[in-house]
Amino acid sequence: MDASARGAPAGKVFVNKILAKLKDKSSPIYMTDGYTVYNRAFASHFGEWRSGHITPKGRVSKHPKFFWSDGFNYGQVVKTRDGDKLESVDYVVVSGDIPKELFNTSGVERMNLTIRERMARLKRKCTTFSKDVADLQQSCDLFRSIYNFCRPHMSLGNAQRPVTPAMYMGLTDHVWGIRELMTYPYRQKVRPL
Repeated sequence: MDASARGAPAGKVFVNKILAKLKDKSSPIYMTDGYTVYNRAFASHFGEWRSGHITPKGRVSKHPKFFWSDGFNYGQVVKTRDGDKLESVDYVVVSGDIPKELFNTSGVERMNLTIRERMARLKRKCTTFSKDVADLQQSCDLFRSIYNFCRPHMSLGNAQRPVTPAMYMGLTDHVWGIRELMTYPYRQKVRPL
């Protein structure tokens, strides 16, 4: 994603999509890299400025201070690089109480690598590179469907009983073929994630 696409509007859209998919009263642990756009987008939903709070010295403050919502758990994995060399990795608790062993972005980074490897439309220097947003969205939807319904994952099952993410979530009871996926009446029996 280029720098202009990864700005504040895209950060807000990203956070809004996540919040729309959450079930009521769920409080997951949010984990991002150190990019400040995500911090600001989460702050608009899970925080507020308050005046008249008590300072550590026991005085009433005249200046407003930002407070995160209770129960909101948000951490950042901040990587410092010198060119291509990784110098340090810092784990920052922005809000809530997050055990250090839960700080991890490798799952997201692995998924980004898988998507880039398997979707030619996301490769920058090739003839299939997407120049149209609608075509890219349709391509991403198809990839996501195949990844979740048709492709067994060894981390979820084994060679004797292959399991897809959709099976693991209880959305289906078998591995789908491409024909079944492409002819399935959309949204008829699949409950939203």
